[in-house]
Amino acid sequence: MALGVALVLFSAPAFAGVGEGPPGELRVGFGQSDITPPVGAMMTGAGLPRSVGTDDPLLARTLVVQSGDRMIAIVGVDLVKIRRDLADAAIAEASQRTGIDRDAVMICPSHNHSSPFVPMGGPNNKDYLSTLPGLIADSIEQAYGALEPARMFLGRSLVYDGIHNRRVVSKADGLALNTWLNKLNDLEKTPQVLGTEGPIDPELWVARFDALDGRVLGTLVNFTCHPALHDRVRLKTWSADYPGVIAEQMAQAYGEQAVCVFTQGAAGNINPPEQFIPNWREKAAVFARAAVDAAKRATPIEGPIAVGYARRDVRVPRRDPADQREGAIARLGWRDPRGAAPRRRDVPVSAARIGPLGIATNAGELFVEWGLSVKKRSPFPHTIVSELTNEWVGYEPTAQGFQQEGYEALVGVNFVSLEGIQMLVDTAVELLEGLWEGDGR
Repeated sequence: MALGVALVLFSAPAFAGVGEGPPGELRVGFGQSDITPPVGAMMTGAGLPRSVGTDDPLLARTLVVQSGDRMIAIVGVDLVKIRRDLADAAIAEASQRTGIDRDAVMICPSHNHSSPFVPMGGPNNKDYLSTLPGLIADSIEQAYGALEPARMFLGRSLVYDGIHNRRVVSKADGLALNTWLNKLNDLEKTPQVLGTEGPIDPELWVARFDALDGRVLGTLVNFTCHPALHDRVRLKTWSADYPGVIAEQMAQAYGEQAVCVFTQGAAGNINPPEQFIPNWREKAAVFARAAVDAAKRATPIEGPIAVGYARRDVRVPRRDPADQREGAIARLGWRDPRGAAPRRRDVPVSAARIGPLGIATNAGELFVEWGLSVKKRSPFPHTIVSELTNEWVGYEPTAQGFQQEGYEALVGVNFVSLEGIQMLVDTAVELLEGLWEGDGR
């Protein structure tokens, strides 16, 4: 397998005793910090309730990977999304503390629905927001300081239980209905549906990193499904949802030192069949068992491990609010949020590599079809997609998704035009191609 060498325009200085390793030596470090908001802060989701407690803490977990003078940081945060200003501030502070190139840092929300509303409002939220970039930077700095020689193992499970494409097609008009709508259970309003609009992505990837003495340092996990199991509607408590349960079971399998960094796949139209349920831990355990199994079956990656990264800000056209079909909003019982919007905006796209594993990012809630197309077009033998990275730009449907409407295609939750979404996806593939060919830009 040809790994190539990814070139970047930055060489990390020897901060805190961590310098450039021998050529070809893989060095890995993990870190984590608590980012749980205070009780009383506003939660994400319908009604924006205020939290009354914490079931399990929200964390920022970081993987730093180095080979020679090339270094990347992947940060999994238990947040529904991240604003661009908060991500930029966290990246700038982490870079100042460690010397890691700003373009080499990817902050990846899990899209956890039992997390704070962003942008935040209500009591204590302003103070919390002001601390969030520093807390995320703490996790990166900790991982950087923990760098040590390591081995990489790569594993995968295929998961079909507990996920579904949340858009079904109505025979009456050929348009999409979201599976949570009450009208699906009304045979007068919806006499028949014609199956789901699109596919799922069953791949659950685990990259495991071991110290040379055999200790498991931590894992990088990628899976494609909304974290919407935790019963936040009834409990109104903070929780990391199923990514937190995956992290718990990884720690049980490999020790408390084993940090689990989670990144969300292209899950814009992929949900659990049941949401916000009392037995959420039981359902989450299905994913956790699959992750632990993939980690245990993981195959060692032999030889030099190339590490590289690339980032590009892409100016994309915005969705024109005037193109919303009359009646599209009323059909779903949604509010009408139409109004003036900037015509274009700059959106960050990143790519990274760790040996044969390619990582492509997108700042939106990307439909699964787009994620599968990135995997298909990628030159890497193994590719994962991390959505909502370093910013949030709303839902990103496919051309078919726009035509068949549904919640995700409504103005107010979709901001980027179809042309702009295609530009972001194409850019991610271009960056992956550059990294595979040995060009870090």
